[in-house]
Amino acid sequence: MSLDWNALEFSYPPAAPLLAGWQWQAAPGLVQLVDGWSVGKTTALQLLAGLLQGSSGSLRIDGQTPQALQRTGAVFWHEPRLPVTMPPDTTLVADWIAQMRSACPGWDEALFAQSQYSFDLLPHTAKPLLALSTGSLRKLVIALGLASGARLVLLDEPTSGLDKPALTALREALRIAAPLFAAQGRYLVLAHYEPLLEAGDGVQVVALPAA
Repeated sequence: MSLDWNALEFSYPPAAPLLAGWQWQAAPGLVQLVDGWSVGKTTALQLLAGLLQGSSGSLRIDGQTPQALQRTGAVFWHEPRLPVTMPPDTTLVADWIAQMRSACPGWDEALFAQSQYSFDLLPHTAKPLLALSTGSLRKLVIALGLASGARLVLLDEPTSGLDKPALTALREALRIAAPLFAAQGRYLVLAHYEPLLEAGDGVQVVALPAA
């Protein structure tokens, strides 16, 4: 089992291709895509999610293309900065949680309850998504992703909008999730400008190529 990125390229014409010549392989677990210059991280996640198609090279998750994985509902990709990936902003938090709970065969109720508590999400369950702060919406997405049971969970800049207690809770949640994902043969891929956890025990760090 592995995630194999083999010189996959993508470009926004007329710009030059992003991620040119990038090759890497990762085992199940937490995979941190790191790039201090913020070049290509979100594009990489959209390629992994199957929302974008590379112009050359290949990308396989356990031998499957991202598009094939997406069609089976095995990808969690909800990014607050990309409305197309999110439910309508009038959706109640409680309703989105209920939808995820019923739609995800591998849903982990205990893990969600733990994240809901550590991220202090309980006071927000009766609110619509549009009423949440940037940080609260980010925490909700993280909690849902960790509990979803999806084979591929993608998180872009997960620290965005988080205060210091939430950052501590995030790192602890990732420490717990990394070995679980590894043992279950699943991938938790996050993009950030620096590693949130050191490599080891189901945690990997992959540097994006220089622009």
